[in-house]
Amino acid sequence: MQKISFSRKEKILFLDNFGSLINAGIPIVKALQIIYFQSENKRIQEMSAYFKQAIESGQNIIQVCESLPKVFSQFDRAMFEMGEATGKMGQVITLITEREEAQQDLERKIKQALIYPTSILFVAIAMVVTIMTYVVPKIEKIYQDSHVNLPSLTQFIISVSHFLRSEWMYLAVGIVACIVGFIFALRNPRFRYEFDRYILLFPIFGSILRKKTLIVFTEFLATLLDAGILINRSLSIVRTGMDNRYYEAEIDAILLDIKSGKTLSSALGWEYIERKIRGEAIWKDETAFKRRVDCFPIELSMSVKIGEQTGSLARMLEKMAVRYNKDVDATIKGLSSMIEPIIIVGIGGIVGVIIMAIMLPFFNMVNVIH
Repeated sequence: MQKISFSRKEKILFLDNFGSLINAGIPIVKALQIIYFQSENKRIQEMSAYFKQAIESGQNIIQVCESLPKVFSQFDRAMFEMGEATGKMGQVITLITEREEAQQDLERKIKQALIYPTSILFVAIAMVVTIMTYVVPKIEKIYQDSHVNLPSLTQFIISVSHFLRSEWMYLAVGIVACIVGFIFALRNPRFRYEFDRYILLFPIFGSILRKKTLIVFTEFLATLLDAGILINRSLSIVRTGMDNRYYEAEIDAILLDIKSGKTLSSALGWEYIERKIRGEAIWKDETAFKRRVDCFPIELSMSVKIGEQTGSLARMLEKMAVRYNKDVDATIKGLSSMIEPIIIVGIGGIVGVIIMAIMLPFFNMVNVIH
């Protein structure tokens, strides 16, 4: 059972039912039995049976979750631990469910926004390939029979057509090899760090990924701090949910700063910003400070500073999470309208060049006849 894998949708369904039953005052073992018999999903049934068996054998929920690291994150385990300590397990499970639903909703919005542009791109590529492998060869034969001199651009297009028709298998193998090589390269920590760093610089997509990462950071940290978990422990847990090596490295540096006595706002870069405003010299490596501010924007560190001064840090982090969610929603809503013209113009330009290249000799032939 340790190898069981849950989709996010299945996890939400399981936790939603589990939390609702416990909040209704039903004992944990009885709640798991009800989930088992009511669910029509085989993996949820298996999960319920595994939980029930483990708890009846003397384990607690935290130990069960630790045996299923692919299903329950460190954040989940920390929240379960807090639930057992306070006797509010049902409320904690409901909170975890809400966080999972929020993440699922964000990912769904991004995927839906990409469906239309991706479809246009695939259709356009298919159209170009069809022209190059079916239309160009037929027109080439006409020119060969006519014994006309072909312009350089036309010769180039015909050469590309020959390559696609004769070497398509090697091309396909090359593409697959590149994909496989890239996947293996991502396992290298240094390559993954640089990839996660530079992907944030991509127009539009980089902004969405950055805001998505900041949503995870602010939401999870707010939840953990509000639950009474210490800042060091909270940041360590949040780090596991980043899914970005660049941000993970910066959180490691933030943890070191906090252990050395700095506040969270200073560790996020507010101290550097204040010194820049006052025109003071930076006594350490300024590149590291700039990188920190690049990861965690000024408005975030400023809000954290206000939260620290007013004793409402978790509340300020929640407000920033709401703000980033709104920013992502606004960007996603306009994503299709922003990408569609770029794809259409780009592919239209390619198709136009191909058509111009293959028709240019024909127009020359007509002019000669006239």
